[in-house]
Amino acid sequence: MPPAYFLGRLFFPRSVADASAMERIFGESELDWTMVRPPQLIDRPYTGKYRVKEGHLPLFGFKISRADVADFMIKAVENRSTIRKVIGVCN
Repeated sequence: MPPAYFLGRLFFPRSVADASAMERIFGESELDWTMVRPPQLIDRPYTGKYRVKEGHLPLFGFKISRADVADFMIKAVENRSTIRKVIGVCN
């Protein structure tokens, strides 16, 4: 488990519980879904340079521009390998 998960459970237990319940509900559905989990969203221009990791954020992923998240989400729609997965994305 990544350290951010434990810190989240300590400082934001309701949010972590809600996110876990959401993942469970989606996982039990028959829908095609991809959950994109960014850290802090910032108002910066598109860079096209971001890191992704299945299951949680890449290490030391603290911020990402909204434009880069949008870019990843558009690409995820076209990439069937992300279906039914939780993907962390950060700069």
